[in-house]
Amino acid sequence: MTGFRWFALALTLLAPVAARADTTTTVAGLLDSVQVVRDEHDIPHIFANNEHDLFFMQGWITAEDRLFQMDVARHTASGRASELLGADSLADDVQLRQVGLRRGAEATLPILSQPLKDGLQAYADGVNAWIATHPLPPDYAAIEITHVEPWTALDSVTIGKLLAFALSFDLTDMDLTIAYVQYQLAANKKGVDFNALFFQDMFRIAPFDPAATVPDASQAVPAAARSSARFTGPALSTNLLNALQDYAARIRKTPILGEALTHRRGNGSNEWVVAGSHTVNGLPLLASDPHQPLTMPSLFHQIHLSSPDFDVVGNSLEGAPLVVLGHNQHIAWGATTEPMDALDIFLEKVVRDKASPSGLSIVHDGKNEPVIALPQTFLVNQPHDGVQDDLVPAPASQVPANVLIVPRRNNGPLIISVPLLGFGVSLQYTGFGPTRETETLYRWNHASNLADFVDGLHYFDFGAQNFTYADVDGNIAYFTSGGVPLREDLEAGHVNGLPPYFIRNGQTGNEWIPEPNPPPGQILPYKLLPFDEMPHIVNPPAGFIVSANNDPNGNTLDNDPLNVLRPTGGILYLNPAYVSIRAGRITEMLRQRIVQNHQKIDIADMQAMQADVALHDAEVLVPYILQAFDNAKRQGAPLKLKLLALDSKVAEAVGRLRTWDFTTPTGVTEGYDAADVAGQPPSPPSNDEIAKSVAASIYAVWRSQALANIIDAPVKKLGVTGPDIEEIAMADLRHLLDTFDDAHGVGASGIDFFAVTGLANPADRRDYQLLKSLRDALNLLKSNAFATAFHNSTNQNDYRWGRLHRIVFAHPLGEPFSTPPAGGAFPPPFPDLKGIPTDGGFETVDSARHDPQAAATDDFMFDSGPANRFTSKVVDGKMTAQSALPGGESGDITSPHYVDLLPIWLVDDTYPLRTDPDDIDAHASSTDHFLPAVQAGGP
Repeated sequence: MTGFRWFALALTLLAPVAARADTTTTVAGLLDSVQVVRDEHDIPHIFANNEHDLFFMQGWITAEDRLFQMDVARHTASGRASELLGADSLADDVQLRQVGLRRGAEATLPILSQPLKDGLQAYADGVNAWIATHPLPPDYAAIEITHVEPWTALDSVTIGKLLAFALSFDLTDMDLTIAYVQYQLAANKKGVDFNALFFQDMFRIAPFDPAATVPDASQAVPAAARSSARFTGPALSTNLLNALQDYAARIRKTPILGEALTHRRGNGSNEWVVAGSHTVNGLPLLASDPHQPLTMPSLFHQIHLSSPDFDVVGNSLEGAPLVVLGHNQHIAWGATTEPMDALDIFLEKVVRDKASPSGLSIVHDGKNEPVIALPQTFLVNQPHDGVQDDLVPAPASQVPANVLIVPRRNNGPLIISVPLLGFGVSLQYTGFGPTRETETLYRWNHASNLADFVDGLHYFDFGAQNFTYADVDGNIAYFTSGGVPLREDLEAGHVNGLPPYFIRNGQTGNEWIPEPNPPPGQILPYKLLPFDEMPHIVNPPAGFIVSANNDPNGNTLDNDPLNVLRPTGGILYLNPAYVSIRAGRITEMLRQRIVQNHQKIDIADMQAMQADVALHDAEVLVPYILQAFDNAKRQGAPLKLKLLALDSKVAEAVGRLRTWDFTTPTGVTEGYDAADVAGQPPSPPSNDEIAKSVAASIYAVWRSQALANIIDAPVKKLGVTGPDIEEIAMADLRHLLDTFDDAHGVGASGIDFFAVTGLANPADRRDYQLLKSLRDALNLLKSNAFATAFHNSTNQNDYRWGRLHRIVFAHPLGEPFSTPPAGGAFPPPFPDLKGIPTDGGFETVDSARHDPQAAATDDFMFDSGPANRFTSKVVDGKMTAQSALPGGESGDITSPHYVDLLPIWLVDDTYPLRTDPDDIDAHASSTDHFLPAVQAGGP
């Protein structure tokens, strides 16, 4: 974009906006009158006399607030984002065409219930009615697009598929297989026990913290191990390894698919629910904060839907009707991602086959099975060439002519095909076919009790989630959902080849078991883990339930996900590994309040826990640093170790860590902290806040150096790297420290992870590595790697956490749409650093995670976290809630509501989600009346 055009656009975007006025509008397509009241936070409250008009008006209002976001979402999900955003989106489009979310949506729409299909159509009609009568928002002018395709019910279903896909599509099987082969080759050359190195030392299954949802809630130990499935990996060819590495390198550069390679890195969520036996008013409390990419506009659109059939408030998904997360008058629910393994990657034998329409077949059980070719056409917008609506065909060299489909794999794609060498790689995933998650939401929006909620669960076919539940009758509950396929070898009680979290043999022995006659209510054509065997608990003895992407059953706590049996004798397999640090901290806080302090909890306590920014890993690991320093100062300590303790900078840093409470305030006037109050001017940080902030910075850089020195360095000598999945490396480090008294830092492979020349005592070697990592951190903080933040300062008081821990809420079009600057509505807080400084850090409950191996100024920035904070309680026999949204209700940068809610979210304050009509009227900022067009001119 030229400087002049940029300036002209900026003037347009920053033009003053007229205040909203009450209106009366006639709209073709409505059946009856509808009233829309906007409250002081611009949240729309839709009051309709029937469901058709309710969903119609939800479509109208969402288009009014979020049309460009909706349009980008449907184009992205359909593999057509480049038609809006240009060539930079083409690589993602290619991959998403392979995945085929649109194909899955096309199979889904016909199987939905008629009331839901009617609602989807009414929503689409409302969107189109708004488009037909209003100018497009300014985002379109920035990309030189002048018209929008009509919205369809299929678009809404496709967007729903995209959200479920983002929560459950996991290609870590590929990264693990690549690492497995690399480790095998390296270990064989060096004579190291490969299996012990890989499975017990470096890629451990056991999580950092032992928090397990159902055992903790039921006050029981996890299920006992009853079987130990042994497996040996087949020799994988160098050609296959190269093909996998090439594919991984390509998709790592695509924003959407790249996240799937290390799925646990970004998405997560927190939720917990407390029974009335532990609350102030004797009724349940529920907290939920789903973690998603933090963008402009925000992922969710908050809305209140009221009709004679139901009354529900909460988060809706842009481009789709209903409320996804929230409450109605009777029940409230929250969700976290449950990473159940619903995707397998298969190594196929691929041959040329003239009898196949595509000319290719896979070979399964000795028989050719045709691969299907689906022709593809890609168009690319030229957004800055001065020509409106200028879409051109994508260069043939950058896009495939066809997508190759393997029917056996639930119509999944053949993502790698090398027929010349006789192999390929395919994906099998529960989300490729028809699924009914929207049906679940429709039923929950209408639900009045626990039985209704459980009924809705049976329709949640993919995008596995953990759901917490509370109701006005005093019930609390936890359920997992989403189809978990049963594999033929695991059902027979053994592992054939490699387990499901690696690439599997596609020719025989690893199949999902077909279900030719699915039981009533099941749509997936495979045998699934029965609903009763999925992790769940209702009204548990502990009186609370915590779910934060941790192990639901405790199956992995012993480092083996394959040693618990089903009642059938098959292996109970859910997932190979979980994150656990946030769950551990939440469980710790609840036990402190309920068990130790005998405290009755209220909504303010739930909100304080959501705002918690203590580093749980620091609580575990800092004592080892302090003990190492004390050991280094002891009489008779080796000189090499003692010199570290005599380093004045190391001693100062240890002193700071010794008095630290593990919290992470920004320590800067420009920062946003939970202790601040929205709407009040920032004040300089106190000395106590500065001290905690400096300690947080020092610890965070120590963490990165400790992982580099203790976990990565020993295996680099073998020619391989440490685990790329972040919490695995943290679990490795804790395991080495916790087991030191027995193992002395020597892994199961025989590698000494604390090896230091010149120190004979294992404890001295451990202490040296811990303190050396601290010295390395201090040297790094004063180096050019941190010069933009700390200007090569050696004064530790300058190392303020807010100078490192920052966020930019990115818009697809970049500035000025991103925040900062939000068109000038939210200027950059720092003149010399991008982003907004906030508290929080790696796996804090108030999620703001960065790479734990961050080692430069901008490495500590984050881009995902609570897409909404939600807490619910029962008042006067009805559910109520408080909330916070990271942005504003409007996606139009010219609106005063584009970013107005962000300051509330940044300091962990909340506002009420109103449902009482009198309360809504008392806080109304506008009231709009909509009449059917046939009433125009009537009395």
